[in-house]
Amino acid sequence: MLKVLHVGAKNYPPAHGGTERVVYNIVTSIDSVDFYILVEWEQEETDRIFILPKNLGYLAKMKYILGFARKHGIDIIHFHNEKYIPMAILLSINFKKVVLTVHGVHFRSPKWNWFNRSIFWFVDVIGTVFLPRLVFCSEYDEKEFAKYIFFRKTYFINNGTNISETIQTAEDIEYPDTYIYLGRITPAKNVLRLVDAATDRKVKVHIYGVLDKECPEYCDLVLEKINKSSYVEYKGTVPYDMVFETMKKYRAFLYITIMEGLPLAVLEAASCGMFLILSNIPHHTFLKLPDVKYVDVKNPEIPDPADISSGKQNREYVLANFSNKKMGEEYLKIYNSFK
Repeated sequence: MLKVLHVGAKNYPPAHGGTERVVYNIVTSIDSVDFYILVEWEQEETDRIFILPKNLGYLAKMKYILGFARKHGIDIIHFHNEKYIPMAILLSINFKKVVLTVHGVHFRSPKWNWFNRSIFWFVDVIGTVFLPRLVFCSEYDEKEFAKYIFFRKTYFINNGTNISETIQTAEDIEYPDTYIYLGRITPAKNVLRLVDAATDRKVKVHIYGVLDKECPEYCDLVLEKINKSSYVEYKGTVPYDMVFETMKKYRAFLYITIMEGLPLAVLEAASCGMFLILSNIPHHTFLKLPDVKYVDVKNPEIPDPADISSGKQNREYVLANFSNKKMGEEYLKIYNSFK
């Protein structure tokens, strides 16, 4: 059986969305592959889940991953973060079977200054040129890079998403006058502007999500503004198995992010049959979801909950286009292409 090592998830199973959930969905959707996971945060280890040591430099970490792969007879190393692109390129010189998934291009993120964003852009370019298999989970990003790196094959695989077993009903909605935001509290998610916009428009919003440890000042400012607002509340985090149940309590899903890869939280809300209010960035419009209201990412005019219609068509669309099974089949093709 093919052995694949995943590197880049913070924890496993996921404590929140994003990269961690994608890794989990890949692993659980492919039965014909034996998976190993190196996680970045402290947690309980198993015979398949191991902690990547924190006290290692970049090159020492690369040496550790290579040693781990050889020790466990790994066939393919699958990285999941742009910061691993230089490492993946170096490893691919001797360890030929390397895959890297770009879950969101960080050169667009306001989390970083212009110098760091320039570095991320350069790293994405060299990764596209030199890596054996670099996969974009955003169709928009793949098309943008393919324009000027036309001499290399670029790969695009839609993230699959977990599907709610049931559609949202009127009885599910406990907060008919309130929207839900569920995602990380970080600059790229535009949470500060969301709080301001909701407060200005006098629209109630409940915010759920993990505070970004790399941006403590931003998180403090968000919480400070929430405490001053009469309309926005921070509700903490949501256990992984409670995401759908929590989402369906609200009128609609509100997500006015600045940058994305493929937004899993949006797809999960859509699978509940919820109406969506999204920023008008290409990563959202490229999804082509039917029941959605787009708002300007810089000046979001959040609609009144009384004006929100049904989102039932979103569920049908997600079921047809964003299943974990389909994603798993596409990644298996990538893995088998090395043979």
